[in-house]
Amino acid sequence: MKRIGFLPRLGAAVIDWIFAGIFAGVLAAIFGVFGLGAGSAIGLAVEEIAEIESALEAAGLGAGIGAIVGLISGYVIGYFLYSLIEAFTGASPGKMVLGYKVGNEDGSAGDLSLYLKRWAIKNASSVFSILALLTGLVFLEPIGSLIGVVMFFGCFLALTDQCQALHDKIAKTAIYNNQDLT
Repeated sequence: MKRIGFLPRLGAAVIDWIFAGIFAGVLAAIFGVFGLGAGSAIGLAVEEIAEIESALEAAGLGAGIGAIVGLISGYVIGYFLYSLIEAFTGASPGKMVLGYKVGNEDGSAGDLSLYLKRWAIKNASSVFSILALLTGLVFLEPIGSLIGVVMFFGCFLALTDQCQALHDKIAKTAIYNNQDLT
């Protein structure tokens, strides 16, 4: 059974970057507006006993900080949520558009546990970053960064005859045309 190689997978990734950018951008705009409002309200509350001029300055500063935090968190959360589509379906929207899906190395169809395992390996850098953030274990962040670099260069293994990136080799998966999976 013919596996999908590097260039078609790169095409799916480009489609995903566009879709994810739009999705994360919309989420960032929504979070930014909420941050703007929340920051403004907090700024006014902090300066409620001060003169009106300094209260407005505090509200403006709070609104600006809130909007920035909202935009950044919207993008981070948006891209993370977008990546989960492949974790639960075996195909990112880019792969879906092109008719590709994750399967086992032998060409058989995958299941949820396979998709989740592959997602966790492929996104280990993000998983380590989230763990570092949630636990306060800051030593996990550089480990995650190192894993991210390894996984990035491991994507070029899809150029070989086996058409498997490093995360595919570890998870024992490959990408196939959807209709070819048995």
